[in-house]
Amino acid sequence: MTEADARLAAARTRLIVDKPFLGALVLRLPLKPAPWCDTTATDARALYYNPRWIETLNGAQLQFALAHEALHCALGHFGRRGHRSKRRWDLACDLAINPILVDEGLVPPPEAIVLDVYRGMTAEEIYPCLHGEQEDR
Repeated sequence: MTEADARLAAARTRLIVDKPFLGALVLRLPLKPAPWCDTTATDARALYYNPRWIETLNGAQLQFALAHEALHCALGHFGRRGHRSKRRWDLACDLAINPILVDEGLVPPPEAIVLDVYRGMTAEEIYPCLHGEQEDR
């Protein structure tokens, strides 16, 4: 077991204890190292992570990262994208998820975007507010 694996296992266990609903969601996703990934990602079948990035986060930030990916799955973001731009849709989903996790008391990693203006909005409501700034390239 690598250090990243051990840290992720500890963060997942802490989520199960502190936030059982989110912890249960995270348990459904196998954790897979993915050096191609900058941070974390999911395809609704697994949670992929960059081991080097994982090692830069503290335990609380790891819990946020795990819960963030699990919520993409729980909220059905993959099936709801439709015809929308993938890059812009992903940003809208992140902007919908992150305030939920902050409100749950989780601590975001430094690069996570949390904007109060989108608190309580769905990705579908946020998407048109982004005005095409994040189109696929």
